[in-house]
Amino acid sequence: MGVWLMIALGPTGAGFMWLLLFSIMAGVLLGFTGAVASFGLNLITVAGLSVLVLKKEITWTLLPENEIAIWAVKSVNFICINAIVAASIGFIIARIIRTAKNETRRRIRLDQEIQARIRTEKENKALTERLYQSQKMEAIGTLAGGIAHDFNNILSAITGHTELLLMEAGLPEQVSSSLTKINQAADKAKGITRQILTFGRQSQSVKASNDLGEITRECIELIKVGIPAGVHLYLEIQPGPFPIIGDKNQLFQVIMNLLTNGIQAMDGLPGSREKRLALFLAPMPDTLPRDRYGLSPDQSYLMLKVSDTGKGIAREHLNRIFDPYFTTKRKGMGTGLGLSITHSIVKDHGGEIWVDSTLVKGTGFTIVVPAQKQVHSAKPEKGNLLLLGNERILMVDDEPEVLEVHQSLLEHFGYRVEPVETPDAALEVIRDHPGEIDLVLIDQKMPGMTGDALGARIRSLCPDLPLVLCSGFPGEKTDYSDFQAVIPKPVTATLLAQTVRKVIDEG
Repeated sequence: MGVWLMIALGPTGAGFMWLLLFSIMAGVLLGFTGAVASFGLNLITVAGLSVLVLKKEITWTLLPENEIAIWAVKSVNFICINAIVAASIGFIIARIIRTAKNETRRRIRLDQEIQARIRTEKENKALTERLYQSQKMEAIGTLAGGIAHDFNNILSAITGHTELLLMEAGLPEQVSSSLTKINQAADKAKGITRQILTFGRQSQSVKASNDLGEITRECIELIKVGIPAGVHLYLEIQPGPFPIIGDKNQLFQVIMNLLTNGIQAMDGLPGSREKRLALFLAPMPDTLPRDRYGLSPDQSYLMLKVSDTGKGIAREHLNRIFDPYFTTKRKGMGTGLGLSITHSIVKDHGGEIWVDSTLVKGTGFTIVVPAQKQVHSAKPEKGNLLLLGNERILMVDDEPEVLEVHQSLLEHFGYRVEPVETPDAALEVIRDHPGEIDLVLIDQKMPGMTGDALGARIRSLCPDLPLVLCSGFPGEKTDYSDFQAVIPKPVTATLLAQTVRKVIDEG
């Protein structure tokens, strides 16, 4: 192209025309900045060669003038061609590198987006599972509370009629003995309903003076029923008492969680392996390093240890076992909440919990909780409280069997009882007989209106009328402010009569 331009335009014109075309080509390849840079570079080159030729300061001046001009044009063409080739190669390489970098960045962004989406999907799945688990536990709790309520009503009829028979004079010794045993069996059944309410979290959370030894023994009695064949239970409970200020239901839940975990840890072990579940309860020994576990040097503590000979816990999992929803059990065997709740309850009671575990050999959990410094035992009221009366009592309960037995018990003590099965009927009696009712005994769980709601309605009609709530299903949201007393179902004849007499006398 340079030779053609030289013939058509002459040596000088050809050089500058090539410079223009080169700049245009560079602009197409490299853009505006590249075009300006290449135009300036080649302009300096052509101008420099022209000056040297005109001043004849190079050896090329020995040649005829036309040959010098031709050689100069050829030199310019050679420089331009090399510049174009170099620029083109540089452009191609730069484009390849830029494309590769862009592709790498695109792949990184795409990978990050995929990983973020995977994490989001995992989190959403985990949240869904937690929500499902929470709803399932809430449903189980509601079901457990409902079962306990119905069971308490059945027990109320059993214990009430049994006590009525025991009050009869001249019973044969064998009959009296059998009735007493029925009552004792009913008392054990009461304990089961309390445990059901604890499991369903339908019982109130109240810290009071309790004996950790008694709570532990209740847990043992319940867990014995569910211990698989081949698992041996070893107990070492030192002579008590073990006084503690705490929530009995929550402490019961802690011990049950640890015992249940121990049993599940030994599930699937070979038959030749020893399966041992051990529980130890005693005052905390002085040899235990208090500073290691952050325990107060001036406080007395109780120590409870639960150990098993199960599979053990891997070292990398030990720091996470108290995390919510963390579990090493296979799917369907655990929620990951038991140890988290246990840890929370122990901490709330001012205690500490730690774990020691060795793979294949087993796991041991140790709990220390502050002991109560002084114990003030409440003395039960004995026969010094008058049980008899002749006042008129309105009794409200949706269960006819419960109404019948409580009516019979109170009438045995001389009271006049008017039983009704619905809250609306109770309100109607109060409106129709103002001032004639001396006390209202109300069941908590009734269709259409709860006992505390009925109490509020009665209080608005008769502000001074004594009210007693009787229920086996109190619930944490029950409002007791309108009641002078609350008695649990199933209620004994003595407690029922004592409560009624006391509330009426105190006005």
